[in-house]
Amino acid sequence: MNYELKSIQPGSVFFNALRIFVIVGFIVAVLSFFILPNPNIRITLWWQKILATFLFTVVYALVVSLVLTLIAWLYNLWAASFSGIKVSLEQQPEE
Repeated sequence: MNYELKSIQPGSVFFNALRIFVIVGFIVAVLSFFILPNPNIRITLWWQKILATFLFTVVYALVVSLVLTLIAWLYNLWAASFSGIKVSLEQQPEE
């Protein structure tokens, strides 16, 4: 069976990416501010590190989600005029 992906809903991309990259951003922030701190960033107080972790997580998740949403929107724009992503699926016999 051959299928062609012609449209991606940008809203679903945004909300799913937001959920995923809040977690990824939090992990990166904890690594960056607590576990492997950059010596060039002089954040010494614990409440500053917590605030920096929160801000980094929110900004990272929003920026990455918006970029992925833009990519989905551009894909829809170009897939309307050209061929989309082609996927060939084969059914495996049950054992």
